[in-house]
Amino acid sequence: MLVLQAVAAGEGELARIDIALRTGLPAATVSAIVDTLLKRRLVRQVGPGGSRGGKPRMLLALSDHHQFIGVHVGGSTIAASRLTLSGRTVQSVDDVPHHGSDVVAAVGAAVRRLSGPRDGVVTSVGVALPGIIDGDGVIREAVNYGWRMVPFARRLSAGCGGASVHVVNDANAVALSEFALSSQPAATVALVWIGTGIGAGIVLDGRLYTGPEFRAGEIGHVDTGLSLRCRCGRVGCLETVSSLPSMVGDASGDVIARYLDGDDDAAVRGLRERVGRAARELARLLSLLAASLDVTEFVVGGPVAGHPLGPPLLRAVNDTLAVRPMPGFPAVRLRFSTLGERSPVLGAAAHAIRQELGVMLTMPAGAGSHTTTTGTP
Repeated sequence: MLVLQAVAAGEGELARIDIALRTGLPAATVSAIVDTLLKRRLVRQVGPGGSRGGKPRMLLALSDHHQFIGVHVGGSTIAASRLTLSGRTVQSVDDVPHHGSDVVAAVGAAVRRLSGPRDGVVTSVGVALPGIIDGDGVIREAVNYGWRMVPFARRLSAGCGGASVHVVNDANAVALSEFALSSQPAATVALVWIGTGIGAGIVLDGRLYTGPEFRAGEIGHVDTGLSLRCRCGRVGCLETVSSLPSMVGDASGDVIARYLDGDDDAAVRGLRERVGRAARELARLLSLLAASLDVTEFVVGGPVAGHPLGPPLLRAVNDTLAVRPMPGFPAVRLRFSTLGERSPVLGAAAHAIRQELGVMLTMPAGAGSHTTTTGTP
């Protein structure tokens, strides 16, 4: 795993001796491991590098033979991509409909379509879903979808001929995709997912943190002290004020457009108040997380990132954070996810890679962009 991670981070610029120097492993050990990785077709030789007094160094890079499918299950549609170990998208399907009860079958159809004959083989499938998900791919609970103790990984594997399947919370998936673009191998990423629900994904010092009971990041139902009733049955949950449906409320597309234009009528004022309230509660939560995790930059992902209310919400949160900086901390700020709507798909594949090979996907900016799109089945 250590050698494979070094090859991944080297992006085709390292030879065996370089890897030995970076990892501290004996050169003979590195050479033997590289031989094994070459035989397993996880690594390939890309050509000679510059000489350092002896024979030219043979540079190494990740092979495209082993490929992974990343899937994101949204509220009503599924998106999926087949990716290489370096994060290059080989093929995609988008906007595959599902109706909740048929989600396993719909995901299975998308996976089978992407598993067709191509250069390389599909080694594993990663699926990003909402809710509390344990290490066996069981959805312990997803309040907003009515899912409880659903053995998703086992069912999907059975429907895909026994394929290796790994399931990850959607906020965790986006955090993993952000980490993949980081130039720091020990990076910490704190991601806030805002859609129908609210969650957080946390990568601490290069490792995804889920907690002993897989509940880390379940922030949507923390108590805000407000009196609004949540769909979970409790009162005052963060989702009652800061989720996307709570912000939109009864505002039509025309009301949202007038709000963005700066109009000032009763409907617009109501929407403005909801956005402001959502921003205040999010800023309060981020301040607590910043002090707890020693993080000063947070990422926002999920449906809100592509919604017209996303930019004004982001501005309002950052304005609130700027007014009340914490003593001893630089200003805390929130930004949109780098990869946009493809983040959960890439993160799901990164999770599968990590579970299968023990390495964290790292890639240059732009590597997760589409190369082939097959459309809706």
